[in-house]
Amino acid sequence: MPKQDHYRTFIGRLEVSLADGHYLESAWYAYAVLEDRLRSLLRSSGTEFHSRTNRQITMMGPKLRELKERRARVPLLAAEFSDALHDALDVWKEDRNNLTHAMADATMTVADIDASAKKLAVDGARLVRDYCALCRRMKKQAIK
Repeated sequence: MPKQDHYRTFIGRLEVSLADGHYLESAWYAYAVLEDRLRSLLRSSGTEFHSRTNRQITMMGPKLRELKERRARVPLLAAEFSDALHDALDVWKEDRNNLTHAMADATMTVADIDASAKKLAVDGARLVRDYCALCRRMKKQAIK
């Protein structure tokens, strides 16, 4: 399956799982698509490797930090990748981590887990739309 079809399948599944109330599943698909979009932004702004260590960046937090740092050197990224968009994904990432740990540690009630998962899924779906649009704008501007 070509990568673009794979990506579209995940977005479709994200939307269906969200509509069906399968929030953890929806959040998982959102995470996969967001990681893909961050990799695309890294490629569009230079490389998938860290600018100082020349190592591939594998985790979401370091990808976000690298992109924020690159804004000083990549005018197109500076124009398109806002603090608000960066910060929204950073908060979502932390919420996802916190929910995962709370589920594993049994530090949240099932009702709280369900509410957190719903919020994570809804916010994740919005971020997927925002980051997909950002990547499209970056590619369109790079072609000009």
